[in-house]
Amino acid sequence: MEKLKTYILNTYNLVPAPIYGLLSAVVGLSGDIIAILLFQEYNLNYMISALGAGPGALYFNIGTILSGIFALLFYLHMVKVIGKENADPKLEKVGRFFAINSCIFFSLVGVFPSSRIMIIFVLHGTFALISWLSAIIYLSIFSKLIFKNKVIPKFFGYLALITVGTIIVFLLTWIPLIEWIMAILVTLWITLPSIYMLYRKI
Repeated sequence: MEKLKTYILNTYNLVPAPIYGLLSAVVGLSGDIIAILLFQEYNLNYMISALGAGPGALYFNIGTILSGIFALLFYLHMVKVIGKENADPKLEKVGRFFAINSCIFFSLVGVFPSSRIMIIFVLHGTFALISWLSAIIYLSIFSKLIFKNKVIPKFFGYLALITVGTIIVFLLTWIPLIEWIMAILVTLWITLPSIYMLYRKI
């Protein structure tokens, strides 16, 4: 068991952790774009989940699964960086837990895409909701940790809070356009800190 753990850690450390954040954004966005191009009737009146049941479903769902996995690997590093000057380790643990939780359930959204089969549809909706609610919590905690941290610019803390606000508005309205704005903000939230950490070699 110890050898397996060492092997996994060594494999994980082969790649600079911020690269995982970029991979999450690129893979997820690529899956979305390909799915949209193959879904000729798709427009902003459709929920994003409709792509998971359209002609390009395979690309969308694989992109979603991999994006969640890569995001999880990135967050494991990010929480260490923003938690260095944190005097409340419990807050850091809670943030890490909900970040991992959000990523896992986001990947499960791709495993159980939107479907006319009721049980799969319910699972899809439940996993998506859990991922969003978890995101509200971890983004709020991450923003607080960033504001107390001198390594990461406070801009990223504000970006996290703006993303939280957009998620809440979407959950209250269920407007597809707002869902897309939310998705873009989440993508920016992962991409920009990843680029910054790579540039600063953090």
